[in-house]
Amino acid sequence: MSLNAKSFIIDLLLASGGQTLSIKQLVSAAHILNISENNTRVAVTRLCQEEMIESVARGQYKLTANAERWGSIVIHRNHRLRRTKAWNQHYLAVLTTSLGRTDRTALNRREKILKHTGFRELETGFFVRPDNLNLTLDELKTELTQQGLENAATLMQVAAFDPATQTQISTLWDTQKLNQRYEKYSVQLKQWLTHAQDMHPLNLARESFLLGRETIALMLTDPLLPSPLVDTASREDFFQAVLQLDHIGQETWRKLNQDHLN
Repeated sequence: MSLNAKSFIIDLLLASGGQTLSIKQLVSAAHILNISENNTRVAVTRLCQEEMIESVARGQYKLTANAERWGSIVIHRNHRLRRTKAWNQHYLAVLTTSLGRTDRTALNRREKILKHTGFRELETGFFVRPDNLNLTLDELKTELTQQGLENAATLMQVAAFDPATQTQISTLWDTQKLNQRYEKYSVQLKQWLTHAQDMHPLNLARESFLLGRETIALMLTDPLLPSPLVDTASREDFFQAVLQLDHIGQETWRKLNQDHLN
C-alpha cells in the first residue's frame, strides 16, 4: 500500500484520539517515515482545503466533522469481530437494475460500497453474500445508504438457489486466497508482536504504522464469509493479531506525540 503525507496525517490524527496536533508534531512524526517537511506542509494545506482537517489555532490541527464517519469506522474497527452470526445457509441480495448504469461515477461508487460489505455480483445488477452478518435487513439498508448506496436499491433475503447457481455463488470469492492471507499475516504479526517490546520507540512507531496500514486495510475490507467457505478460526486469529498491533501502534504514537515530538 502506497504511503503519502495526506494519509499519514489522517492516520496520525486518528491515533491521537481526537487531540489537536501542532504542525511541528506533524512534521516531526512524518520525518520518522521519511516524509519531507515540504510534503507534510503541502498535505496539511490540501487536507484543510478538502475539509478533512481544520486549524483550531495558529499551527494547531484536528480532524473535522467531515472525517468523523470514516474515522469512526477505523477507530471502532474491533466491532467487525462482533458483526457475524451463525450462517443459516440463506443469502442477502441487493438488486440495483433500476438504478441504471450510465452514470459511471455512481456505478463505481455503488459497486465499491457493496464489495466493501462482502457482496459480489452474481448477475448484472444483482449482488449476493451469505446471510451471516449480525444485522437485520433494515439495519443493513441503513448502513449501506449511510455509506452512499442509493435508497432505491432493493435489499432482500434469499432462502435458496438452485444447485447450479449455488455452485456459481461459491466461486464469487477467492476463498483460498483469503485463507492463505489469514495464515500468512497471523504468523507475521505474531512474530512481530513477540519482538515489539524490545524495539526502539522510533523503530516501533515506524514499523507498527507501516504494518498496521497494510493489515488493518485487509481486515476492514474482509468479506466476513462464514464457515465452511473460509476458515473462520484462522480469520479470528488474524483479526486479533491486527488489533494487538493496532493497540501497540496507537499507544506508541501517542507517547511519541507527548514526549518527543513537541
